[in-house]
Amino acid sequence: MMKRRAEEYAGGWNERNVNVQMVGARGIKLKAWSTSLQTGIGGMVALLLLVVVYQMGPLSGQEAEIRDALHLMPKVNAPTFNCSELGLKVEKEVVETQHYHEFRSAATCQSKLQQHCFRKNTRSEHFPPPKFIALLREYEVYHARCTDAAVGNLTDLAMAGEVPDGCKYLVWKEMDGMGNQLLSLACAFLYSLLTNRVMLISRESNMDLYLCNPFPSSSWLLPEDFPEERLRLQACRVFSYLNDTLETVQRKYASNFIPPSDLSSFIAAAPRHIHALITCCDSRRDHQFFCPMSQKLFAGSNWFFYASHEYTLPGFYFIPEFRMKLNDWFPRQDGFMHAVRYLLNPQSDVWMDIVRFYKENFDGINRKIGIQARAWEGNYDPSISRQISRCGVEQNLIPRTMADVSFNPTGATEEEERQEQLIGESHADISVLVSSLREEYRDDLAKEYHSHPNVENLTVNVVSASSEHLQQTGDVLHDRKAIIDIWLLSFMDDLVITPRSTFGSTASGMAGIVPLVFIHYGNDNVNEPACGRTNAVGPCFIIFPREQPCDLDLPRSSIFDPAQKVPEVKFCDFNLGLGVVNL
Repeated sequence: MMKRRAEEYAGGWNERNVNVQMVGARGIKLKAWSTSLQTGIGGMVALLLLVVVYQMGPLSGQEAEIRDALHLMPKVNAPTFNCSELGLKVEKEVVETQHYHEFRSAATCQSKLQQHCFRKNTRSEHFPPPKFIALLREYEVYHARCTDAAVGNLTDLAMAGEVPDGCKYLVWKEMDGMGNQLLSLACAFLYSLLTNRVMLISRESNMDLYLCNPFPSSSWLLPEDFPEERLRLQACRVFSYLNDTLETVQRKYASNFIPPSDLSSFIAAAPRHIHALITCCDSRRDHQFFCPMSQKLFAGSNWFFYASHEYTLPGFYFIPEFRMKLNDWFPRQDGFMHAVRYLLNPQSDVWMDIVRFYKENFDGINRKIGIQARAWEGNYDPSISRQISRCGVEQNLIPRTMADVSFNPTGATEEEERQEQLIGESHADISVLVSSLREEYRDDLAKEYHSHPNVENLTVNVVSASSEHLQQTGDVLHDRKAIIDIWLLSFMDDLVITPRSTFGSTASGMAGIVPLVFIHYGNDNVNEPACGRTNAVGPCFIIFPREQPCDLDLPRSSIFDPAQKVPEVKFCDFNLGLGVVNL
């Protein structure tokens, strides 16, 4: 019946043309398209009617049936928009199936719709997997229901350890720099999907200042009066809960194993608040978190507090139930890329700065290279500049210069040189984005190509979006610049990143690029390659579980050599830790 009603609605538009424009903040057109009704009009009309129905407010029973039917109708000849509407030089059309967000919810956040205009990986294999999109739509409804005022005061419920019927929660807390925060947030979201929990995030993170709320009709922020720190610190730590459970099991059954018939009682007895702290520098590390029985027991907890600066996604694959779900949702093992593209879209003011910088320095450029050079203590090391240059040349990212030839581009006046430089930049063959706390790494590379000819006679433009000298996590302007840098890096055609740094690897994961990694960073040994291609897209789990017993499970569940545990997880080449690899 629902399908018939939807078809009747679609039939009423027969023999007509449709022209739709969506305009975002500051008058920038997000999309413009037109379609005829020769083939696939039912799908186009279904989309338009779906937007209208959603905007009508609360739905009656009949309207809800129509909405559900429209959801189910195939969108043949789905709408597209041309990226030239954004003032970009390159002709590029983006199709609806590249989007993670429904149009009605994305109109207020420009980056949700526009990000695909700037990406290299826009082939169909990089589109959001249909099962993941269906999962997101289900989660958005679940999130809205479990955060609606009708379910009660979440702060009061959390303090009592209670939850509304059918709802459980994960509370995310930020740790360390912006790269760590973003990858941790994405992993926490994936974990929420895997465990059917509503993810709410700390207000102290200031994420709402940088990123759009991802959920269309509800907030991802904790209530303003939520005592996050107090509840988290009072919650039972993972290692304590599991050790206590093991002692109880050994005492009751004279073994390490919970009989299947008694498992439900153990789950029901789980603490109402549990705190997982997965970090490099805590001796306990809560690495039993990645044991199968642990996850079964956690299901009984109402409020799960998640604090980590680690990329925990590889560890999720060690849990058979999670591994099955992840491979079903992400057949290409690219869950991190899809999660961050859905979750971490910049607010419009941040996005405008990203777009402006991109258009000034990369629009229409044939080759866009990103280089992330970490200054660990805010220091400048000339050997890193040499390694940057050598890596670019060895990997054919940038042309070799003839540095032994003294070269003055024109011998002209200062003003003439300045004009020539401006012309050269606007018509560059290669643009290189150097992301670093120290501007010297940008300047050294720029001087090399300005002072010497190169063997390919190409114009190389070298730029940076920021240079902060020292990491100032927690400072709003500093963190804002970090997000701009990460997003700009994710738009490059190829990336070179610093080992052990989450900043560049988060950008590569967002880009869907297997990056190059500096080898022996800061030790420019000319007898070895300056960099090499790693094997994993995205970050690495740096301090990972190894020789980790899973005492409540069968011995085969223990994590001895993690790189041999499952085929999707391997040690990262030229980097430290475990990564997820494409099979």
